[in-house]
Amino acid sequence: MEQNEKGTSYYHYLQNDKGTLFLLAVFLLFIVSGAAVFYTNAYFAQIKVYNSLESIYVRATINILNLP
Repeated sequence: MEQNEKGTSYYHYLQNDKGTLFLLAVFLLFIVSGAAVFYTNAYFAQIKVYNSLESIYVRATINILNLP
């Protein structure tokens, strides 16, 4: 473990809110929450496409069955 000129280790900065561990945790939070939002938006877009296709096929089936 590296020591600075005061004799304290750099590990002290990783333990408090001013250190790099806090910044890393915030950065990781944004990455994970962004990925979760992206995944849910992609899922809902896929469900929307499936619902649109279903309504198109239902209308096509009704039109076929109504032919004389």
